[in-house]
Amino acid sequence: MTAVQFPLAGAHFPGLLSGHGDPLHHSPDGPLATFGDRRGERGPRRKGAIVLNASPQQASPTAVQPETAIKTYVVDTSVLLSDPKAMLRFAEHNVVLPIVVITELESKRHHPELGYFARSALRLLDDLRIQHGRLDTPLITNEQGGNLRVELNHSDERSLPAGFRLGDNDTRILAVALNYANEGHDVVLVSKDLPLRVKASAVGLAAEEYRNELPIQTGFTGMAAVDVTTDDVSALYEHGHAQVAAARELPTHTGVVLHAPGSSALGRRMPDGSVKLIKHDREVFGIHGRSAEQRVALDLLMDDSIGIVSMGGRAGTGKSALALCAGLDAVLEQRRYSKVMVFRPLYPVGGQDLGFLPGTAGEKMAPWGQAVFDTLSAVTNKYVIDELLEQEMIEVLPLTHIRGRSLHDAFIIVDEAQSLERNVLLTVLSRVGQNSRVVLTHDVAQRDNLRVGRHDGIVAVIEKLKGNPLFAHVTLTRSERSPIAALVTDMLEVDELA
Repeated sequence: MTAVQFPLAGAHFPGLLSGHGDPLHHSPDGPLATFGDRRGERGPRRKGAIVLNASPQQASPTAVQPETAIKTYVVDTSVLLSDPKAMLRFAEHNVVLPIVVITELESKRHHPELGYFARSALRLLDDLRIQHGRLDTPLITNEQGGNLRVELNHSDERSLPAGFRLGDNDTRILAVALNYANEGHDVVLVSKDLPLRVKASAVGLAAEEYRNELPIQTGFTGMAAVDVTTDDVSALYEHGHAQVAAARELPTHTGVVLHAPGSSALGRRMPDGSVKLIKHDREVFGIHGRSAEQRVALDLLMDDSIGIVSMGGRAGTGKSALALCAGLDAVLEQRRYSKVMVFRPLYPVGGQDLGFLPGTAGEKMAPWGQAVFDTLSAVTNKYVIDELLEQEMIEVLPLTHIRGRSLHDAFIIVDEAQSLERNVLLTVLSRVGQNSRVVLTHDVAQRDNLRVGRHDGIVAVIEKLKGNPLFAHVTLTRSERSPIAALVTDMLEVDELA
């Protein structure tokens, strides 16, 4: 079977990489939940609301009566780094960008992961400048009448409590929002930065996470159980595949546990609607699946027609081991790819950032790469690992090295993907070249990036891609590491959900 070749940035996933497909439906109280959905609720724009064509003297926001339906959204830098077009997505409401946001975007222009999005936001603002001449007065940005302005004033920090006057950028953004609120505007601070939202609430401001990217949560795990007849199970075992009516509506590549009176079977829903049998004795590079989810994961990993495989699960469920063994089998045994490439984000767990660690680039990467080699040492011996490194058949790299590259002829593993923002994750996927595939491993309970919520990033990508023949996802549930690891993981999960 030849490895799949596909362009990720093209027609297979329309609207995904662009970041501005159809708006997702959420609670109408959220800042972006309803681009266009609230037009029927919109009352006449009040005299005090921000309007276009006002003179510089008139452009200063004046008091808005509390009963007005128009809100003023003060947008933080983190929102534009997540979605550069976010400033255009607030329906009929007023959008305010504090001038410090422009400064922060400028400082991020050359960031290895966020630079592209900072430059995109700045280019959009420059296009608006060319079109309208100036940005310090409100500009109509959409058909609903929403407007945007870059706020040069309202930055007096004396409106904040003394303990908040730190002189940093967060303080300046908070000051703008609070000064607008003090003038009578219905202000909401929108940010993906969790600490900033907490600070805003502490001074009495409404604060919300940017929600345009958040998917409708379906709890998709990649597994389903269906009740079937004994004949269905018999046909599946006899032919290796069968048409099962109860599984026909499931997303493509969903693992299916078939229950019949006195018998059961494990299968996978294929792109043609049939169910393929998954055998219990399949072994890959010395390991075999101990649970139904692991056996489904191995079946997905060994199917080269699937370009992107996502494996979620708690610590110790075997995500990294399964991915590495599948990669080594594909490189060493099957000779389908030239090497295994493991990319890990550089978000330390309470440690020093990479740049402040001593030594060369290789020595700096040692703490991050050691987790990969610990997993390798559990499934193979030191001599195989040394040979892999000597022959450059395995690489462990920080994600900062992926921008601008096209990764051809490689089995790519993106480890700890739960710490990646949606746009960064899509950038990674867009790097996949000819004769390559990518495996994403993640545990949403272990996020080290405070800008990534439990339900965005990797979860949003899974919800968007599920059902596509080039994509598959499965959530592993049983911890294989140790009883201690399972106990602690259970406790952490309960604490997070409490």
